[in-house]
Amino acid sequence: MKKHDSNWWIGVADIAASGINHGALKLERVHLAIADETFNVLKQVPVTRPWSEGIRTIHHGIARLSYRSVSLVAASLETSAKYANTPKSSKLALNNMKNR
Repeated sequence: MKKHDSNWWIGVADIAASGINHGALKLERVHLAIADETFNVLKQVPVTRPWSEGIRTIHHGIARLSYRSVSLVAASLETSAKYANTPKSSKLALNNMKNR
């Protein structure tokens, strides 16, 4: 594979990872906002009031864990793509700084 082709694919991976990273965080906010609408209604009903807050806490915790795990993996891929696209001289300098 030519150097130009590999740089192109690394760039595609970088853009895709960045989009997934930011998209996951935005989807998390939307998901939690929609869920809050339902949980706020449940909080108003006397029969469901005692349980709704605990379920909300569990739901939000699981949702945050899920979306932020996707975001973390995408951010790691983004960092790897950027590192793969740096010149070799910069990589040597980075490795030398780590070994000190």
